[in-house]
Amino acid sequence: MQEPVSVKWKRRATTIPTMLAGTAIAVLGLPLIASALVVYDLLRAKRRLPSLRVYLFLLQYMTNDSIEIIVAPIYWAMAGFGTRLGSGTSIARHERLQWWSLNLLERRSEQLLGLTLELDAKAIASDLTPGPVIVISRHVSLFDASLPGVVCERAGFRARGVIMAELLADPGFDLIYGRLGSIFIPRDDAPAAVGAIEKMTRSSEARASETAYIIFPEGRLFRPSVRDRALARLAETSPERALRLEGLTNMLPPRPAGLATLLNALPTADVVLLQHDGLDGFQGLKDLAAAVPVDDSITMSTTRIARSEIPNPSDEAGLANFTEWLDELWLGLDADLSTRSADTNTRR
Repeated sequence: MQEPVSVKWKRRATTIPTMLAGTAIAVLGLPLIASALVVYDLLRAKRRLPSLRVYLFLLQYMTNDSIEIIVAPIYWAMAGFGTRLGSGTSIARHERLQWWSLNLLERRSEQLLGLTLELDAKAIASDLTPGPVIVISRHVSLFDASLPGVVCERAGFRARGVIMAELLADPGFDLIYGRLGSIFIPRDDAPAAVGAIEKMTRSSEARASETAYIIFPEGRLFRPSVRDRALARLAETSPERALRLEGLTNMLPPRPAGLATLLNALPTADVVLLQHDGLDGFQGLKDLAAAVPVDDSITMSTTRIARSEIPNPSDEAGLANFTEWLDELWLGLDADLSTRSADTNTRR
């Protein structure tokens, strides 16, 4: 389902000026705001100035977003006034902008927030090769949404994400990521989401061997309250799944439809499971602000799951088997997280 142009530009008429104005105010007000935050931190005996650090990180994010907003129409004009946005040259141009932004934010997260990214790029590249591959990951923090893209970029892969439509409120995401082949799907319109995913895979067929399709099977950020509500809904719609997944403590019940659609659209693709540690205590900015600077590492690893090990979800029986397989995978990850958390607490 194509988003109507009128809806798209009605949204952008609000989000773009808001981001540009917010960035301008944050930059112009930096001396005053920074001074006030320093005083606030020192009065609380926070000598490492966590409030200032978080503010500067957010300022970098907003600056990146504003640069993307400014550059996007220039790139549109350079691509024949939008007629060649899908060309290799245009895609490469937008990818360079995307990776510049992600890599800069990664450096700022280390310098300002104390979060260091640790990954074995060669080992991850080995797991991703050959493509196409479908990369799946849990979603526990606002800060892990970009990790699969960073991993794929470091391994030399093109990243194409299945992103929830709520992120269209970020104009940088809205303008740049859609041009790169990622899609924004509605949360409660399954037919539209399936159609968008199928279209995404068709549009990148020419370079499928270099492409990683990223999806978060949980569909939203983990919260204990969200997990409880999801399990309650499952108890009404699928009691068998609810019973199977009732032991989840660290993750949400996975939603099989999106991943099943990707598997059906990419019959040769393996699945790569991305695991990360270090963000579980930082679901949002409030959690992070209370701990900054963290002086800790985000560790990441990947595991490739051969297509032959995954039930084919192309028919009703296959979908049921696939759903059970995905549930068991998630339960195993959840148990592993609980074990590691217990070990960490014991060492402390």
